[in-house]
Amino acid sequence: MARLTRPLLVVLALVLVAVAGRLIDVRRVAGDIKGDESTYIAMAFSLAEDGDLRYQPEDYRRFVSLYGHGPSGIFLKRRYHLGLEGKEAVPSSESLAYGKALAYPVAAAPFVALGGLGGLLVFNWVLLAICLVCGARFCRALMRSRAGWVVAVIFLGASVVPVYATWLTSEVFNFTLVFVGYFLWLYKKVAPRDESSWLMRPGTTLAAAVLIGIATFSKATNAAMIAPIVLDAILARQAVRVVVLGLAFAAGVAGLFGVNAAITGEANYQGAADSVSRRYFTDHYPFDPDGTAFDEKGSAMVTNDADTARVLDDSALVQVPINTLYFFIGRHAGLVPYYLPGVVILLHWASRAWRAPAWQWGIAVALMGSIGALIVFFPDSWNGGGGPPGNRYFLSLYPTLLFLAPAGMSFWPSALALIGGAAFTGAMVLHPYDASAKPWLNPERRPLNDLPIELTLINDLPCRLNVLRCPITFIAEPTVQFYYMDGRTYSAEKSPGSDIVDGTWIAGGTSTDIIVKTDRPPSRVRIEFSSPIDNMVTGRFADKSFKASVLANGKSAVSVTRPAPFRYHQNSVYVLHLDTANGFVPTERDPGSKDTRNLGVFIRPTFDYDDPR
Repeated sequence: MARLTRPLLVVLALVLVAVAGRLIDVRRVAGDIKGDESTYIAMAFSLAEDGDLRYQPEDYRRFVSLYGHGPSGIFLKRRYHLGLEGKEAVPSSESLAYGKALAYPVAAAPFVALGGLGGLLVFNWVLLAICLVCGARFCRALMRSRAGWVVAVIFLGASVVPVYATWLTSEVFNFTLVFVGYFLWLYKKVAPRDESSWLMRPGTTLAAAVLIGIATFSKATNAAMIAPIVLDAILARQAVRVVVLGLAFAAGVAGLFGVNAAITGEANYQGAADSVSRRYFTDHYPFDPDGTAFDEKGSAMVTNDADTARVLDDSALVQVPINTLYFFIGRHAGLVPYYLPGVVILLHWASRAWRAPAWQWGIAVALMGSIGALIVFFPDSWNGGGGPPGNRYFLSLYPTLLFLAPAGMSFWPSALALIGGAAFTGAMVLHPYDASAKPWLNPERRPLNDLPIELTLINDLPCRLNVLRCPITFIAEPTVQFYYMDGRTYSAEKSPGSDIVDGTWIAGGTSTDIIVKTDRPPSRVRIEFSSPIDNMVTGRFADKSFKASVLANGKSAVSVTRPAPFRYHQNSVYVLHLDTANGFVPTERDPGSKDTRNLGVFIRPTFDYDDPR
């Protein structure tokens, strides 16, 4: 009876926690839809309440009852019946399939059934708690100290990881699959020799392979994570075990693709039989009151094949060195600012790598290979796309860094990581819902604001989620667009009685960064400054520095000749950095004004070009 007590208590606790989800007002706490949430929410509810994974009229009505609007950003596919004579399309007027991986909704469905929408949020926090327990146990065994609990807390809490627990998507689920999988594989290697718990059994490594397989089905970028596990068996000369591990991994991947094929008629949840049978809907949806048909609205979003043309493109290959720099220290997605505890462990491991066991070398090589693949195969979106906080694609690779911790590692490297991590992501972790709802605000804080801007991600930076930030078209032909990196550049202003942008105000007594994207590289850029107060402006346009003194109610201008562009596809991209010495508030100077902004200088840019001939 005693053996059953603990499992029963765990099950009871999970049930109570899931039911507690009914008390959470998710819309008030977590805000409106972001990322791919619509698809995963609809899938989880479809399974929990209808017992299937088909999008039907009741799925649309249920989503509207939850959020008050349609499932913006949902991915849907045509369904097919599989028979001996091939595929037969199911009429889209009957039901459609979901175009996302089913693993996360299936795992979360019990929590949704018990706790509703709040149950899905609770499920994510339960997953993080599981990772914390596993990480603490591993670190305690590795360090032979109770301080292992603290190291595990820092590894998770001093990074961007908790922010993703607020996302009702598969990010934390994939993170947990890799984390728990590696824990099941590696705990045996650091545990006390006299321990006899179930974690010491060989079958835990088999379970790890299955979990990595599921993670790979859910996110293909996790595929390399199985390599160190198999390599470890190869080095141990366990031929049968190598085959069994390979089969377990394949079962996790192929088995779920098979389930997807049985449900949708397509093994690939991101693919389709043709180029238009997987679609992305944002404003009108199948089964809405307008009677929207599947083919009427939405954008075709099919990824049957990798974009090999772009990968092999010279411009993409040229981006590899700069993307490598950005990957580690970029302002919006760098590993150092957003995953600092793991980076500290990696550096600690590298300092004594010659003494590291073979299994840690396997992890390091697989991790570096995965990073290289992200940089090469996703040269313009290696952060995960859509302007996420930090690097979304790296999230499920992050757990591997904990298992690179050297034997006997002390507490102090993690203590330093806590200080640095708190500086970079502390505000985000304390306010994870705000950090997710308005990710463009996160990099405005120092020291994040001091890091380089990832120009290769210009179309997937967080500012793209705010239409007032970017892209702002200043000149239509040749096109010149501004991307405001912070709130210290105010909305563009138009000339009186005209639709032509005149210029924009820069905040006073502070600094700001603006990305400038042009169709053609200008031969000269002239920036005119004006202000009703005396001011001093210093700045830099790409590689050219300048300084301007502005007298009250006067104007001053600077010119830079042939600034060095960063080439992004067919565009030229530059970073404009400005510092203003003084500022004023219009309402304090003019009682009739309603403008309470802190203004420094007004800038009017003009661009000259060489004769195209």
